[in-house]
Amino acid sequence: MSNEEKVLKEVYSSFENRMSFEEFRTKFNALPKDKWNFARAVSLFQQFLKCKDCNPNVGMVLLCSCADALQLKGGKFCSKANFIEFYLKYCPHEYRLMPIEHLSREKRNTETIPFDKKTLDYIYQTFRCSYVHVGIGNLMPLPKNVYSHHLLGRFEKEKDFFMLDLVEFPKWFEKITFESLYEMLIATPA
Repeated sequence: MSNEEKVLKEVYSSFENRMSFEEFRTKFNALPKDKWNFARAVSLFQQFLKCKDCNPNVGMVLLCSCADALQLKGGKFCSKANFIEFYLKYCPHEYRLMPIEHLSREKRNTETIPFDKKTLDYIYQTFRCSYVHVGIGNLMPLPKNVYSHHLLGRFEKEKDFFMLDLVEFPKWFEKITFESLYEMLIATPA
C-alpha cells in the first residue's frame, strides 16, 4: 500500500459511517482546493478526538486549526480569515444555534447571538489565539462527579458580554467542525 493510500484510509476512517471508501475517494479527488489540505484538516480533527479529554485546551486549538489547514482564503498568514470562511461557508444551518448568549447591560436580558463573523471571531480569539499566543486556556477538565454549568463572560465589546456554556460549547464545536468537513466533502461535484 502506498503512502498516499495509507493517508487516504486514515482520513476515510472519519467518514466510514456515512459513505463507502470508493465514494469517499471520488469526492476527495474532486475537491476544488488542495485535497491534501483537506486531509491535514481531518487529521487535526482526529488528533483533537485523541486529546480532547486529557487536555481540552490543546484539543480546542487543534479543532480551531482544522479550518487553518484548509487555506480557503489564501496562505498560512490568513488563519482567522480561513477559520471564518470555513464555518460560514460549510457549517450546515441546522447546527448554527450556539451555546453562546449575548448579554446587553442596557437590556438586562439574554438572547442567542447570530452565527456570524463577529461570533466566529470571538471563538477564534478565545480558544485559539488566547492559548497559542499567551498560554491562556479557557477549558479546564472538571473533577470526576462534578457536574456544573460554566459560563464564560470575560469577552466585553461595546458594553455587552458573551456568555459561553463551557460544558456544551466543546461538544457543539466538535459537531459543527465534523459536519462542516463532511459538508465540504459532499458539496464537491464528483
